[in-house]
Amino acid sequence: MKTTIYPYKIFICKDEKTTAQACARALIKVVKNKPNGCLGLATGGTCIPVYESMVKDYQTNHTNYRDIKTFNLDEYINLNPLYIHESYRAYMNFRLFSLINIQMKNTHFPCCKQPSAYETLIQKNGGLDVQIISLGHNGHIAYNEPGSSLNSITRVITLTPSTIKANSRFFENNPKLVPKKAVSMGIKSILNARKVIVIITGIGKAQAFGHILKNKYDPQWPCSAVIFHKDVEIYVDAKTAQAAGYKKMGTVNILK
Repeated sequence: MKTTIYPYKIFICKDEKTTAQACARALIKVVKNKPNGCLGLATGGTCIPVYESMVKDYQTNHTNYRDIKTFNLDEYINLNPLYIHESYRAYMNFRLFSLINIQMKNTHFPCCKQPSAYETLIQKNGGLDVQIISLGHNGHIAYNEPGSSLNSITRVITLTPSTIKANSRFFENNPKLVPKKAVSMGIKSILNARKVIVIITGIGKAQAFGHILKNKYDPQWPCSAVIFHKDVEIYVDAKTAQAAGYKKMGTVNILK
């Protein structure tokens, strides 16, 4: 794949709440500009307030999702039935899909039986107009762990011990209950989207953000691959930006 480094836009937000709100507005803008568009969505704690803001907008402004199609980044494999509520399908149904007027038939998740078929399905629907991603503490995006190939596409991935530990908070803080594998879009899959929105909240993500700011790709920090995309918007709270060593606080728009 091409490895031209492009400039990205950074939006420094007052706090984590306003970061999520700003990110939601960016997604809503895509929906309004293209009512039959394709959204690439993410899960995890970082995205919960993003979807809360989107639901609030839907209730207030009646943004129309009827013809919108969604494609989520990933899904667990072999999830214990007792924890089916922790599947990413359940996450999205509960936090967004059931609360807006999207058609469930238009919401998609990768399947472990035919992972690469997800790529074909996305392309048949015109490709992703936008992909939202958050960062893992170790810099993973989706479940592309350190060392993932830039050319990776949707595939089955074995989760690292650090990711399993981080996800254990959703499984009674017991790493043994966390699935060991997931099916995930690859780095190439993500960069194929026409726009990439990165949301970064919490000082724990500052190191990962710092590796993006170096403007140098490091395969041990998969998040740094976003420098190769020509249309990237990064939304980050002020404390995290400062902790990451971002020095241009006065030259960007502070969103409040």
